[in-house]
Amino acid sequence: MRIAPATDADVDALAALLIETVASNGSVGFMHPLSLQDARAFWIQALASAVRGERVVLGAWDDAGQLVGTGSVVLAMAPSQPHRAELTKVMTARAARGTGVGAGMIGALEQAAREHGKVLLTLDAAVIDGATAFYRRLGYSTVGDIPGYAYKPLGGLGATRLFWKSLDAQVPRAARDTSEDALWMQRAMDLAERAVAEDDEIPVGAIVVSPQGEVLGEGWNRNIAESDPSAHAEIVAMRRAGVALANHRLVGCTLYVTLEPCAMCAMAAVHARLARVVYGAADPKTGAAGSVFDLLADPRHNHRVEVTGGVLAGEAGSRLSAYFREKRARQR
Repeated sequence: MRIAPATDADVDALAALLIETVASNGSVGFMHPLSLQDARAFWIQALASAVRGERVVLGAWDDAGQLVGTGSVVLAMAPSQPHRAELTKVMTARAARGTGVGAGMIGALEQAAREHGKVLLTLDAAVIDGATAFYRRLGYSTVGDIPGYAYKPLGGLGATRLFWKSLDAQVPRAARDTSEDALWMQRAMDLAERAVAEDDEIPVGAIVVSPQGEVLGEGWNRNIAESDPSAHAEIVAMRRAGVALANHRLVGCTLYVTLEPCAMCAMAAVHARLARVVYGAADPKTGAAGSVFDLLADPRHNHRVEVTGGVLAGEAGSRLSAYFREKRARQR
């Protein structure tokens, strides 16, 4: 996944995403049906505002170059509030939900706000299942609800919940180089194939890469082969990386894994002080990097791990599906 500022060339894709969100009853200030003309007009105006420095408009693109998410941070505030910015129009394409796009977008918007000298973020969101838990996992506090605040796109008044977050006074991070993420993920998928070929285990592969681009540890699922319930691909790779460094901390390293980590592996990544976790396919049942739990970014930890999801997700997911399909066929 790539997150970057949107441009005029993205107007049609942004308009399509806005129309899809409104049609799904997403409360983003518009009513259904939303015409393409009105959706395009909104984004043309928003992007012009970004050129004037009044806001930042970001887009998220998958490996195929498809827009899968967007979000904006409004920078222009009243003269008495130069320290504050407002998050708005945060949307994820229906097909990309549960892949970490939303959390990644919020993180990028927060970073943009910091770079413009903002220390306080506010937002409002419809009171619906999941929204409050999502923002609280990312460190936002609730102020309260305003009943009957706005009409929902498909009709009926709905309440709105107000959130705020104080941005920690950290030095803004340099832009992360993600140009080689797909290459490392492909290598992790090669390891996943070894899980099937050598051990007949679920095809999950993982690799730990140092900040200098050196491979420190590799692994694939070995639960059955080693009679070890903890021998997930991530754990195997981190163990080998720790041995290579003679250190239980993997500071600055990146873990690439073909399937979104479970709670056990996510917490191991936190304890190891990894800088990043990059995963392929999302796990809608037990994923702990944003799909079901969001342990890597939980603000209650004293270390948080940056997450990038959906890298070569289609290929990774297809391999998993094929494995389980073949296994069921053999058991008949």
